[in-house]
Amino acid sequence: MKKKVLSVLLAAALVLGLAACGSKNDSKDDTGKKTEASDNKEKKTKGIKLGISNGYYGNTWRAQYVKGMEELCEQYKADGTLSDYQIVNSTGDVTEELNNINGLISSGVDILMISPNSPTSMGSVIQSAIDQGIMVIIFNDAAAYEGTYCIYNDQSAFWEIQAKWFAEKLGGKGNIVQITGSSGNSTSELRISCADQVFKDYPDIKILASAPGEWSETTAQSVMSTFLSTYGEEIDGAMAEDVMANGLARAYENAGIEPKIMSGDTQKSFIDWNLQHPDVATIASPSVPAIGVNAINMALKLYMGEELKDDVLQPNQEDESMVNAIVIPMPFVIVSQEEDTTGPWTKGYDDTQFITTEEAAKMCEGKEDSYMLDMSMSEEQLNSYFK
Repeated sequence: MKKKVLSVLLAAALVLGLAACGSKNDSKDDTGKKTEASDNKEKKTKGIKLGISNGYYGNTWRAQYVKGMEELCEQYKADGTLSDYQIVNSTGDVTEELNNINGLISSGVDILMISPNSPTSMGSVIQSAIDQGIMVIIFNDAAAYEGTYCIYNDQSAFWEIQAKWFAEKLGGKGNIVQITGSSGNSTSELRISCADQVFKDYPDIKILASAPGEWSETTAQSVMSTFLSTYGEEIDGAMAEDVMANGLARAYENAGIEPKIMSGDTQKSFIDWNLQHPDVATIASPSVPAIGVNAINMALKLYMGEELKDDVLQPNQEDESMVNAIVIPMPFVIVSQEEDTTGPWTKGYDDTQFITTEEAAKMCEGKEDSYMLDMSMSEEQLNSYFK
């Protein structure tokens, strides 16, 4: 956070002592819809059975995110908070994920956490879980279902900040190509929409082309290579979502063209590349893998009956009439140039610290090349959401 020393954030403990409260969260959204799961089951403070459905497992970000959840669940199992847990991964196929969710429901979980492939295809299984008294938490990718909580990283700021940065760095005029995430994914669609809103104020910035990169370095490299072969030096800037900047860099190198400005990444291998190419101006927004850890910690507190503060729940990005979302601010943004740690793109993001590539590299020391710079919430930050 801007007003806190970064080292304090890095010292945040992943495992938090959760105390049960006797009170029940009975909040409603402003349409009168309840935002809690069914209370048919007797709540427990120990021996909780947790089921997690991860809708996609196909890149280094997802691997780190799942690993973090597994490690936390093992610790909660060791101290008795969890009696058992299951994390099931899908390949991006909605039918596969629905089958996985049905399997978790049949196994008798107390809490069902879903990172959905689709924001609109889970209604029947979610209702089935709620009818059986299972608390349902949607996390990572947003979806709006009555009777659930939805916990996700602040995706509206992800490309909003970058779009403001691109506009300023280009002086309000230039040509941009965009490589998005997975077509139809709620997170990617929101990022695109927020960038579009920024660029509406810059009529002289032209989007030459946009195509999905599927959050894959290989796919992003192929897409960027096509853009470079089509537009070449006409491209003034390349925007990409996360886990794809290495692919862009390789495409530029293979084309023999020096990138001007581009979206960076929070992956150690790209941070190291950026240090070796200091003339390339980059900006990298994180959707931290720790969203999985943060969501588990929140889910357990909610299940045990702790009450959220009155102003915590926000309109769901998929249906603003449903106020059931807990939105986690981005803890940091990485910029390659020192002067970019201040500027108009930093205004209004008080919970986000703008750090340099050099600072990010130090924070990644000793990690593997695939490591995504990550920060989970401290116990103090987690407790700040609750009464």
